Amino acid sequence: MVDLLGRAGRLNEAQKLIRNMPFEPDAATWGALLGASRIHGNTKLSETAAELIFEMEPENSGMYVLLSNLYAASGRWADVSKMRLKMRNTAVKKVPGYSWLEVQNKIHTFSVGDSCHPDRDKIYAYLEELYLKMKR
Repeated sequence: MVDLLGRAGRLNEAQKLIRNMPFEPDAATWGALLGASRIHGNTKLSETAAELIFEMEPENSGMYVLLSNLYAASGRWADVSKMRLKMRNTAVKKVPGYSWLEVQNKIHTFSVGDSCHPDRDKIYAYLEELYLKMKR
């Protein structure tokens, strides 16, 4: 419900729902509010939700990255640096995302900056070609 209200931009109602729940909200509940407040550009509410999540789950890298991205979108580069430093000081690491692709019954995995794939030159050439087509 918090997620639905938040995505609809009804952040005050989502926050009121959290306050009036008959049990203590968990990190996922605050994470829903954090995500919604990021979508709607409510930095203050994002910071409040993030701080509560950091207390509950200090190792949750996703929340650090989410708040850092919010700061970056707002041009608050000093706060981005502080967030990255906080991650480093608490030994929190962002697990890289992977894409998987199956071609002729063989699975290929890729991550950001991956340069190990044997067909990388062909792949990057094709991506460049697609990029140019999209620009036109």
